[in-house]
Amino acid sequence: MSSCEHKSWEISLSSQRKKQTGAQESTKIEPPLPNIEEWMPQKRNQENLASAFYRRCVGIEKILLLRAQLEKDANVRNFDSGWALEEIVRDELSSLLPGRYRVTAGVVTDRDGASAGDCDVIIFNDFWFPSLKVGPTIESRRRYFPIEGVYAALEVKQSLGFKTLDDAMRKLVTLHRLKRPLVEGGRILENSTLGGCYHSIRNPLYSGIVAAGLEKGVSLEDLAFRFISINQHLDRFRVIRSLCVLGHGVLTWGVRRESGISPALFMKGDLYEPLIPVLMKVEDDGCPFYDLSVGLMTHLDHSVLAPDDLGMHYGFQQRYKAPESEDAQLEVDPGWIEFDKKCEPDCGHEPGYISVHYT
Repeated sequence: MSSCEHKSWEISLSSQRKKQTGAQESTKIEPPLPNIEEWMPQKRNQENLASAFYRRCVGIEKILLLRAQLEKDANVRNFDSGWALEEIVRDELSSLLPGRYRVTAGVVTDRDGASAGDCDVIIFNDFWFPSLKVGPTIESRRRYFPIEGVYAALEVKQSLGFKTLDDAMRKLVTLHRLKRPLVEGGRILENSTLGGCYHSIRNPLYSGIVAAGLEKGVSLEDLAFRFISINQHLDRFRVIRSLCVLGHGVLTWGVRRESGISPALFMKGDLYEPLIPVLMKVEDDGCPFYDLSVGLMTHLDHSVLAPDDLGMHYGFQQRYKAPESEDAQLEVDPGWIEFDKKCEPDCGHEPGYISVHYT
């Protein structure tokens, strides 16, 4: 019996049973269908994700300022201050950012062996990139990370003045000057690309300065003007992205749009436009750590890193021997040569040619 016949038989049997039950079945009245237009999400006035995230950042900033003050008091009294401010920043960023981003500290190096020294906060991709050297204990700071696997780096200061600003910017500019291959705009995953040119890129390095306060006699505007002036002497890929002074405000970069000023991503169209410094003060906005976190997460959302040939570039290059005779070589498969000849001229295949672009 076919499935259609089986279904028809079941329907007939059901109808027959209804006839047999008679009045008993007729007393069962099916209610009307529900109004599905009423099945709508309810907006809670008390709380939503945006306000919860903002309140979380406000709480973190208060904790950071309190810890900074306690550490300052402990240093005056020659007591152990406990966790340093940079450790608190790393811990809180770890709790805010998605799990795929590792927040740590260590030394960042490039494939030529150059280094910018010790970095207070590193946001690193340890799914695709290895640590080059692990410290003797899990808490050890002497860990080495390839620059290709770093999304962002922050310098953390107790208080900020002209000299400490210069020191922090020197560290970050040195970090930007490490040899870091650009990742093309067509890169969709760490190990997958749609190809394309480098008019847009996916891996600009985010860098920023976080301070718990200002030195005596120095204003946020004073430091902002100095920050802008130093950045004006740097090319676009070495520009420091943000200056955050907790309890005072944040300076970052934007681009003009018809709808107003949008954040600069340093990835696509804004590479070819002037950047505008954007200052958000506490009295206007409310929470510098919130602004820093939003800008950092926006950068991470758009970033894709590339571990191409990482082992080869960071390994020893000359530890091999090869015979001079061709007797031991493996010849090319004839079928593969024929396949190569049939390749379309516009497919982008260029045998033996690999282009690597650096910042």
